[in-house]
Amino acid sequence: MILVLKLYFCHNQNNTYMILIADAGSTKTSWVMVNNERMIIGKFESGGLNPTVFDEETLSKNIARNSEMFNHAPYIREIYLYGSGVDNQKSFDKLYKVLSGLFDKADIHIYSDMLAAARATAGEQPGIVSILGTGSNSCYYDGKDIVKSIGFMGYLLMDDASGNWFGKQLLRDYYFKKMPKQLKQQFKNEYKVDPKSVITNLYQKPQPNTYLASFAPFMKKHYKSKYIKDLLLRGFEKFVTQELSAYDGYRELPLHFNGSIAYIFQKELLEVIEKHGLKAGKIVKNPVEELINYHV
Repeated sequence: MILVLKLYFCHNQNNTYMILIADAGSTKTSWVMVNNERMIIGKFESGGLNPTVFDEETLSKNIARNSEMFNHAPYIREIYLYGSGVDNQKSFDKLYKVLSGLFDKADIHIYSDMLAAARATAGEQPGIVSILGTGSNSCYYDGKDIVKSIGFMGYLLMDDASGNWFGKQLLRDYYFKKMPKQLKQQFKNEYKVDPKSVITNLYQKPQPNTYLASFAPFMKKHYKSKYIKDLLLRGFEKFVTQELSAYDGYRELPLHFNGSIAYIFQKELLEVIEKHGLKAGKIVKNPVEELINYHV
């Protein structure tokens, strides 16, 4: 989720034009404050801002958690929000209500996180844009608007090559004894993988997709393992051949990626793209700073 807040405040009686850009997920929000010369003035963190996960009270508290950043609220005049979980009217209205209550002098605009990824990677050029983070998603972007999206059906049906998809594969391979013996022992030492804990987190607690994604860092820690490399290639192969191939022109257009999974494991991702003779585009971990160039 990307939140862009344009700030106006007085310093030594001189008006200074400021912009605050934030990448907000379900667990945290990272903020970057820049001036009109694209100079980063400060970085902040606060709570998550997914309206499908939190109620209005929690959303308000999560925004105000960072008092240093929130002190600028009276000076905000415009808000541009790019977020996950805002693709239905109920969630949109909830977040709009919270933001307008906290920033009563601001004009508020809310868009999807997919558009943020597109603007951060493709800019004003057409391309196929994907998000590979805790979840996964993709779209065809014509340089201005998202023209087509396969449709985000959640972690049960889609989310190929995402953090929660890889986490699920790690758990399955652990239980089905597909994981190398030494790696299996390390996995057991680093995580609570007894059946009771796994079942409780998957079927009795909220956000099972986030729980599954919590296993993904294991791949980075044990990156040199052939098993991990093969798992990454399998996941990216599935994503490229099943999801991206559904877009007309995917062989001619650049394939852009946003998100931690795509960024950290870009070597394997690029290997799959090259294998199929496709055109690799831009890969960014976080669209926040890339959006500075778009908005300022």
